[in-house]
Amino acid sequence: MTGFISILAKLGAQANAALKTLQMARMLSTLSGMSDTQLAQIGISRSNIPKYAETLMAKEYRSRP
Repeated sequence: MTGFISILAKLGAQANAALKTLQMARMLSTLSGMSDTQLAQIGISRSNIPKYAETLMAKEYRSRP
């Protein structure tokens, strides 16, 4: 039974990592598709998109139970 639980835990961790990767890719794509004017309205420049996306993702996952 312990082996089964261990396998489920590993699968859950892998699924969570895959979900985070997909969410990050979608966020990067969405932000990259915005105009420079739109980015400026939310307070970031195009070169800051990756860092901004990482910050948003970190906040998202810290706020989850």
